[in-house]
Amino acid sequence: MQEGVRAANIFRSQSHANIGRRSSASNVALAEKLFAEAIGAYVIIFAWCGSVAMYKLVDDESITLSGISMTWGAVVMVMVYSMAQISGAHFNPAVTLIFTIFRRFPLKLAPVYIIAQLIGSVLAGGTLALLLGVNLKSLF
Repeated sequence: MQEGVRAANIFRSQSHANIGRRSSASNVALAEKLFAEAIGAYVIIFAWCGSVAMYKLVDDESITLSGISMTWGAVVMVMVYSMAQISGAHFNPAVTLIFTIFRRFPLKLAPVYIIAQLIGSVLAGGTLALLLGVNLKSLF
């Protein structure tokens, strides 16, 4: 019986030692948080706007509205699960603003988070414009 207790204590101490330095969001550097927000915004905008653009561009009915809806939900789920430990997974300036208003997020970080999110969004839009061959005259 004592061997089992000792083995459990050894396992517990080793598992705590192997967790690493990044066990909480407070230990993550600001640059990593901003990069995670930019990447998250990029992926979300790319998938969302890309799915709608492909729906409009493809004449056959291989892309459906329910497929677009599932894409939106799946992308948000994946990004939140993958980035929440790093940055809090806001990905949207409105979410950052609301968290800041209700004092769940520090006011001094809100502007840089919003800038990172906007940079990711603009890069995603530019990528889609390049990939889909959108000319600027069609936007105006």
